[in-house]
Amino acid sequence: MTSYSTWRRLQHALLTTFILTVGNLSWAQQTLRVTAIPDESPTELARKAAPLVKYLEQKLGMKVEFTPVSDYAAAVEALANKQVDMAWYGGFTFVQANIRSGGKALPLVQREEDEKFRSVFITSDPAVKTLADLKGQNVSFGSPSSTSGHLMPRSYLLQAGIDPDRDFKRVAFSGAHDATIAAVAAGKVQAGALNISVWEKFVTDKKVDPARCG
Repeated sequence: MTSYSTWRRLQHALLTTFILTVGNLSWAQQTLRVTAIPDESPTELARKAAPLVKYLEQKLGMKVEFTPVSDYAAAVEALANKQVDMAWYGGFTFVQANIRSGGKALPLVQREEDEKFRSVFITSDPAVKTLADLKGQNVSFGSPSSTSGHLMPRSYLLQAGIDPDRDFKRVAFSGAHDATIAAVAAGKVQAGALNISVWEKFVTDKKVDPARCG
């Protein structure tokens, strides 16, 4: 049985997009287990999780443990199989988790920025100026289950009359937004699609030269 008081405290404490599976938390449970879709490198996810774990422990008065997973599918299965109590998802992975849990995945909160998230296509090939120029090229998405790194960019391409499976020379999946940037910058693919917030952070931190890859 889910503790109502714990559930209410979670609602008030959380400041980002998280999903809770109804029935996972028990009255006697001493540890809140949290995971997230690995949309960036393990090091970056651990860095982001640390202040959240500390914040939740202070607000909830219980131990909070962040459990990294290998890919998006593992994040979905972890919640559905009650290996974790709460997870940070994108839109598509929430739908998958809700189906896998039999409708028991309960959305708690969402960041304001997630209502208006944007994807961006980047390239290191100066000949690529428009989406049409991607035809015949090697293009990378993030994870197959990524909303901003695959689902929405694919939708945009289809709306523009471009079928990735038919029109691209090769469709690759890097697994994460930062890995897509690395693949494009290294010339492994001519272009890639990812969440614009990750791209903007890389540019701000000077981890990528937008004049050569952008």
